[in-house]
Amino acid sequence: MVNNGQTDTAVLVAMLSERASVNVRLALVSDAQQWRLHHGQVDLDDDAPVTDRAWRYSTATFLELRLPGPTVAALMRGDDQDVHGLHVVSPDPPSSTAATYRLRGQEEWNRVTTPWPRTEWTLNRDTNAPQPGHGLLVGDGPSFLNFDQALSAFLHQRPHDNNAGRSDLWRIVQPQRAGWLSQITIGPDLLTAVVDGEALDGTVLELSWAADNENRSVDGAGTYRFPLTQGLAHDSLLMLRREDQWLDWRSFPAPTYGRARDASVVWEQPGPELELLLANGEGQHLECKREVPEGDSRKKMLKTIAAFASRDGGTILIGVRDDLQIVGLPEGSNVDKQELQVVSMIRDSVEPAPPYESHVIDHDGKKVLAIEVSGGSQMYAYRDGQRQEFYVRVGPNTVPARHHEIAAGFRRIPSSTAF
Repeated sequence: MVNNGQTDTAVLVAMLSERASVNVRLALVSDAQQWRLHHGQVDLDDDAPVTDRAWRYSTATFLELRLPGPTVAALMRGDDQDVHGLHVVSPDPPSSTAATYRLRGQEEWNRVTTPWPRTEWTLNRDTNAPQPGHGLLVGDGPSFLNFDQALSAFLHQRPHDNNAGRSDLWRIVQPQRAGWLSQITIGPDLLTAVVDGEALDGTVLELSWAADNENRSVDGAGTYRFPLTQGLAHDSLLMLRREDQWLDWRSFPAPTYGRARDASVVWEQPGPELELLLANGEGQHLECKREVPEGDSRKKMLKTIAAFASRDGGTILIGVRDDLQIVGLPEGSNVDKQELQVVSMIRDSVEPAPPYESHVIDHDGKKVLAIEVSGGSQMYAYRDGQRQEFYVRVGPNTVPARHHEIAAGFRRIPSSTAF
């Protein structure tokens, strides 16, 4: 099974040549009476349905269809091909190697998340290649302000953002469905894992931590349990493996501020989690609010959310006083309505939309609203009317970002967007 690293492009070309057909999505731009390949995505999942689509404009065309494997291999090799009535020119010569990534289940990369693990290969485009124009796209397809918006909508049905430029010419995705962890539930004294897969013979489910490990033989798809006599140890690792090869895994670090939540992992111990978050008090990554803020206090919270997203992430706890006493949201209040109110504030006042999760923690009968903001790869702004303001977190304070901090934040924006 391929691990992270590099793969010879010739190996990928040979792999595609041996397939009768593959699912493909192509983004083409007009170039001197012909069509130049800008980006191609190959899905090697034979079970995935294909919806034939074609968006055609005078300067760009987007195609989704099933093509013979040898045709796609020829395009990847750099040979011109006729596709869907168009003469497609592929940049030549292609990269000699492809970046290779082996991803666990439920791991998002390049805007793709699948329940099962997968292997992905990407071949970069020549940085000197001409770029698509930025004019309006109007034609046989939805209208868009520019090529980047159309590309984002066609490939992954999500709005364009500041990271939407792509540096990869080809992307190939292959599912690995031998076995995967479809759901994990972590309670105070029990970890329950649901295992699924197509080839589970000889596999083992292992829970390991700093002091020890436990194994369970997997005899097929089903539910497997690990008693947690002292709770789940920090930095535990749950792995589904066959001998020295992993099929899928999940890690469970100590609760961290602004962590990205995994939809396949259910935590049934919110009380201890809240106490751990409060253990070190307000600071670089934590701010507490007695209730949903109004007026100047609302502005301060939104500026802090922008600051969290621009750096290392952080958590806002609503229903906790400055002295860290958990008082909960006002009794009799509509919790869902208050959560929606905060979500609306963030949507209206922080640009671009920051990476965050909102959820309600029930602690000894008191409800606390947690806004967990993940650290981003760029700067996020608080918008005050028509003016955008940038902030960073310094200890327990949110302060205006300096010019060099803003410039450094924008330099972190990657050249390619995941989808």
